[in-house]
Amino acid sequence: MSDLPSKPRSVRLRSFYGFSPEEDGYLGWSEEGARDRMLELIEDGDLFLIYGAASAETSKNERHRVLGFLQIERRAIRDVDKASATGLKRKRDYGWADKWSHAIPVVRAWRVDEPMLLETVAPVTYRPEAGQAIAVWSPELTQSEIDLALKVKVIEVNVFGEPPIAETAVNKAPLAEAFRPSRAFPGSFGERTSVFDDGPTHLYLARFEGDGFAMMGLSKPQFDKSALIKIGVSNDLQRRLKELNCGFPPAAKGRWKIELKSQPYDSKAAAEVAKQAFKDAAEKRLRSLGGEFFHGDWTNATTVFASVPGVSRFGGKVRQNS
Repeated sequence: MSDLPSKPRSVRLRSFYGFSPEEDGYLGWSEEGARDRMLELIEDGDLFLIYGAASAETSKNERHRVLGFLQIERRAIRDVDKASATGLKRKRDYGWADKWSHAIPVVRAWRVDEPMLLETVAPVTYRPEAGQAIAVWSPELTQSEIDLALKVKVIEVNVFGEPPIAETAVNKAPLAEAFRPSRAFPGSFGERTSVFDDGPTHLYLARFEGDGFAMMGLSKPQFDKSALIKIGVSNDLQRRLKELNCGFPPAAKGRWKIELKSQPYDSKAAAEVAKQAFKDAAEKRLRSLGGEFFHGDWTNATTVFASVPGVSRFGGKVRQNS
């Protein structure tokens, strides 16, 4: 897999009458040729900046406003493949049943919940007099405009047909945060009111044994052997492994396996420092999926793990039956 970019490869403009990825997990075109042309221009993971169309169908307070961002998968589908019953009914009720039916899947979405004129983010690419052409061609933002887009504060929302996001992920943050690994919580001084167990803590490296592409809602390329990877810390690896896998049905064909561990660090704080060292180094050799998750070559991941201070001198494999 390629290295994680510090910003999206491409961001394109697209106008909508509203923003409802929770009900419509796709980006659609009325003409198949227009959708197929877009497939030739995009790659997995590219973004579309969605703004309110200057149309009577759009709420007045959303016209020309930035509504959100959609991250797509480069694959042809139909609207019915990734639309909720509510979304399809809305299309029928408004007489749009035959519109936007040639589609590509949306895999992640972020909503902008504060008024923001499109001109403030795309002052070069967006021209009001070219609104219809923009709707058809979905032009790319310039590099300077991408920099502006990454500063927009967004809230990640669910996408229909995708696994629900964790409740802890629902917070407002610049879009740029989605394109870099999360950072460990810094230590702090003062009285603590929470109860927690501190002491010897392991740094571990886990690999998903199964179709990691399916976990991300992607089709697996032929001959691709890259892995879905997680870095973490725990004072009880066997318990942590059970926690990682407790959400899978017993018949599921995929499971997490903790492959590598360090000997215990003196405290959780020390292990968190080591975890952040892994994240910082992994940015250059693996693709970040956000938080503690990465995708890429397993050998590269183990090399990064071994490079973390304190790991190479006493790291080892985890005995799964211990």
